[in-house]
Amino acid sequence: MLALLAFASSAATCNITDTTDYSNLTVALVRAAPPGSAPILSRNYTGLHLDLNATVAYGVQLIEEAASNGANLVVFPELWFPGYPKGAGDEWIKTTAAEYIDNSLEIGSTHWNNLLTAAKTNSVYLALAFSEKTNSSIYMGQAIISKYGEILHHRQKLRPSGGERNIWNDGDINDIKAIDTPYGRWGILECWEHFHPSMTFPMQAQMENIHIASAPYTPDAKDPDAEYWETLEVNAAAIRTYAVNSGAVTLWAGVGYSAVYSGLGLEMAEVLAAVPYDEQPMLYSSINTTSFNKASYNANGEQSWSVLKQIEDGWPYYIPKVVGTFVTRKTVLISELVNFTGTA
Repeated sequence: MLALLAFASSAATCNITDTTDYSNLTVALVRAAPPGSAPILSRNYTGLHLDLNATVAYGVQLIEEAASNGANLVVFPELWFPGYPKGAGDEWIKTTAAEYIDNSLEIGSTHWNNLLTAAKTNSVYLALAFSEKTNSSIYMGQAIISKYGEILHHRQKLRPSGGERNIWNDGDINDIKAIDTPYGRWGILECWEHFHPSMTFPMQAQMENIHIASAPYTPDAKDPDAEYWETLEVNAAAIRTYAVNSGAVTLWAGVGYSAVYSGLGLEMAEVLAAVPYDEQPMLYSSINTTSFNKASYNANGEQSWSVLKQIEDGWPYYIPKVVGTFVTRKTVLISELVNFTGTA
């Protein structure tokens, strides 16, 4: 009898009809700052504290708001949980790293489960970007969550950029992969990964329809206070080029300026950094998915094995074919960060 009841329950679950219209994908790109953040280009955190409790609560609020406005996917900026620590050099490591680590997000924790519950409760996909805490280290984590609260893909930034590499661990090249969803094939990278062929080439080879490009923050164009590496001009060049090379609709989510680019590299939607967060905490855009190619690779394409082999064959003869130390996977232990006293 129990077996029959179990079978009936299972059959009922399997017969639930999904009436979602997958021909249209409405995205919501979070561009409001997490609680406790300094203004966009400020490196002064005096009196400010990034707070994971407050950030997750605000994140859930934004997820609920996006869902109520018809969004199917909510995308968060790089390290939005608990926030990107601008100006995180040696002094920041000595004075603030321990607090930041305590406020980093652990997969499977109550905070993590609250976000997955928000996805399921509101029936939306999430693209999370977070400082990921493990037993020994922190990583620049990303995850795609289904509308049922399932982890579809989890990765860590392959090679954190510049000084980031003194704080967060390197990720794994094998985690650069596209996933199939009812809205097409999705891929995900972060910030300056879009400048580097070791990240872009294997991602683009997998024929994404939607590419998620999370950045920590972006000012408006010609901002005199911006360093070259954080300017809109430099970063937009990389993101637009990525969109053209991949042919994917590209979702560029960052605190401040955010945009959606077509597979031609042209703006479908944008919001300027100058727009107040309370006026527009998210950028919305709707994407017609009916023309998406369902192929997972193109053996005759620009991003293919034959092209990769051509690059190898064309390697300049005078440059040694040796494996340098740059690609060696770098590990930074939490114990090293909290006890840091000198140059990283």
